[in-house]
Amino acid sequence: MANMKLIQVVGKGCKKCEKQYELVLEAIKATGKEDEYKVEHFTDIMKFADLDVFMTPALRIDGTIVSEGRVIGVEKIKEML
Repeated sequence: MANMKLIQVVGKGCKKCEKQYELVLEAIKATGKEDEYKVEHFTDIMKFADLDVFMTPALRIDGTIVSEGRVIGVEKIKEML
């Protein structure tokens, strides 16, 4: 699909960061439109500055940071999608 939304989960690989990644996947699945989203998961701290991320976990949607430094739930993620 040409107009896929890019979802980026950024974290160090800690439990909170991994949980955020799992919740993003769950939220996307709940929409029933998995083919409309591309998910990237970054754990390389050298990449964080390139993504303007300074606190993890962070969630970016189409290049905009929508959450940083906390885990957000499935319902909130679905609202953002």
